Amino acid sequence: MYNNVGQSNFFGYTDFSTFKRLETLNLGGNAFTGCIPEDMWAPPSLKALYLYGNKLSGSLLKQSLCGLKDLQHLDLSYNEFGGTLPQCLGNLTSLTFLDLHNHLEGVFSFNYSSLEVIGLSSNKITFENGWISSFQLRALIMQDYGLESIPEFLFHQFKLEVLDLSHNKLKGRFPYCMTYLNLARNHFEGDLLFSAGDDCKLIALDLSHNNFSGEVPERLLSNCISLSYLRLSHNNFHGQIALFNLTRIADLQLNDNQFEGTLSSLLTNFNHQSYGPEVLHLSNNRLHGEIPHWMGNFTRLEYLNLRHNFFQGQISCQLLSTGIEYLDLSYNSFSGLLPSCSNGNSLRQINLQGNRFSGSIPEALLNISTLNSLDLSDNELSGTILNKSGENLSGLRVLLLRGNHFNGFIPNWLCHLNDVNLLDLSRNSFSGSIPHCLYNLSFAREGEGHLYDTPFSDKLFGLVIEYRGSKETHLDNTGLFEAEVDEESEFVTKYRADTYKNKALNYMSGLDLSDNNLTDSCINLLHNQLTGSIPRSFANLSQIESLDLSYNILSGQIPVELIDLNFLEAFSVAHNNLLGRIPDMKGQFSTFESKSYEGNPFLCGTQVRRKCHDDNDEPSPSQMESPQEASGKWYKIDREIFLASFSVTFIMFFLSVIIILYVNPYWQQKLIYHTRRHLFSCYYFSYDNLVKLFV
Repeated sequence: MYNNVGQSNFFGYTDFSTFKRLETLNLGGNAFTGCIPEDMWAPPSLKALYLYGNKLSGSLLKQSLCGLKDLQHLDLSYNEFGGTLPQCLGNLTSLTFLDLHNHLEGVFSFNYSSLEVIGLSSNKITFENGWISSFQLRALIMQDYGLESIPEFLFHQFKLEVLDLSHNKLKGRFPYCMTYLNLARNHFEGDLLFSAGDDCKLIALDLSHNNFSGEVPERLLSNCISLSYLRLSHNNFHGQIALFNLTRIADLQLNDNQFEGTLSSLLTNFNHQSYGPEVLHLSNNRLHGEIPHWMGNFTRLEYLNLRHNFFQGQISCQLLSTGIEYLDLSYNSFSGLLPSCSNGNSLRQINLQGNRFSGSIPEALLNISTLNSLDLSDNELSGTILNKSGENLSGLRVLLLRGNHFNGFIPNWLCHLNDVNLLDLSRNSFSGSIPHCLYNLSFAREGEGHLYDTPFSDKLFGLVIEYRGSKETHLDNTGLFEAEVDEESEFVTKYRADTYKNKALNYMSGLDLSDNNLTDSCINLLHNQLTGSIPRSFANLSQIESLDLSYNILSGQIPVELIDLNFLEAFSVAHNNLLGRIPDMKGQFSTFESKSYEGNPFLCGTQVRRKCHDDNDEPSPSQMESPQEASGKWYKIDREIFLASFSVTFIMFFLSVIIILYVNPYWQQKLIYHTRRHLFSCYYFSYDNLVKLFV
């Protein structure tokens, strides 16, 4: 009998012990809370119990659990169990699979004769010194365990197929005798010492995020012919690398090293094959050359990242027709026209930033209906953007075109991008007015689904453990490989350009049209020639975090409704013709300094140290000076009062000098003496220079 309880929440309320012949009970992947009941709640006939992925807590020292002596599979992983590992679990002598991924402590000294799979991740369970197990494991998972050395008992395990010791502090040497080996995110350093012989059985090897250096051993690349998943990213490897006999490779990640060479030399044995890898991640290296034309034959290729290398040449339509979904060629030296292909209908994300592409955007590129991210920024593209319907790009979430030479009007089809999060057209030569329909775009989090929801992570492999009514444990590692990739876009927010990666992009939103030749009455742009008043409708952008309207010709008052923008962190209306009272220092407006308002001589308020003179907060025209005359002033001058006070002061000073000279004859003689002396000096100086000039 097999029960698989889905999302119903009745754990602790149903007595499963009444099912006398129940053998498998799966309550995993729910949100059950509380503790395992003390009383017997499951029948003794139970052979497989899955409680993974809940929020259960408390101790495991329960007779109701330790009394299930016929259990063969016990999965308590991904809960909140704590305390000491109960020794009564040693009574479960029939166990073949045990996963205790929680926060347990204690000593593991159980000698299950049939145990084949152990999962102990994130615990603080230790092993007795000199303890040698009586079982031969097929899989051991000890992630995030704080290990500083390979456990001694592992050297007596001769049937290991899967070993995951990632996220630890391991150093030194390690075995290669298994088929799946994950040692990512440890403290290994120095040269990679590879000792496997001609019978190398490795299928998956992950050594990423360590400090390995030197060259990759040739024996690894030539002897391990079954290797399908190879991850050496985020190390300090250098030199050239060639896959030699690794023609079965499905996932190759060598990013963030110092590898050199070309793609032709790296994939030397793939030039006549039609399958090739599914994931090819080579970013942040020193690779160069062109993309070989025969890579267009890789029908399995889904992810290609060559970011930050020295590649050049053009992109062929054949490459885009492979079924590829993610293409990142940013920050290289690719040039020429963008490919005009009608067969790239699998593409979801294209990043060509920081190259030297020229010409216009081909219509075929704007007809890829699956596309949700397009980054063509910082190239040499020019011309106008086609004014098309935009229906094919209705699912686009990111469109970055900044730093090119586009001109003409902003096309109206951009208004149909209802799900767009990031739209950047800055640093171009667009002219005319902004399409008013852009105001209807939410630029928020209302789009359905996530932009980056691919199953990419740092998980090397997954185990499907299936109980089939016998003591044999079936390991299924196929189809569960998850690739670790970086999906990133660069966007200017809060006056600086930042790169946002992976799921962080799901929470980003923004519109940047700065540094163009646009003219309009109401828009959020800096360094343009916008006129008119700031629209009160900006207050409806409840999620906005940065609003910069500086260096325009905006007039009128700052809408008080903007106080309600609770997420606003950067604000500037500097260098406009705004007037009246600045909104009260409430909410986020209490954080903005005077530089946010400088260059507006008719604004008043405590922020600019300028008192408002009346309740209307708007100076009358008779009181106003021109912006040129009043620039930089924080005070007002009454002309009549100024002339009167100046005249009185001058008369008083003159009379004071006369009185002093009259009262004191000595100072009077000194003044006459110095006056005559300076007059004679000036006379003779002028006379001598005039004689020299004309003689």
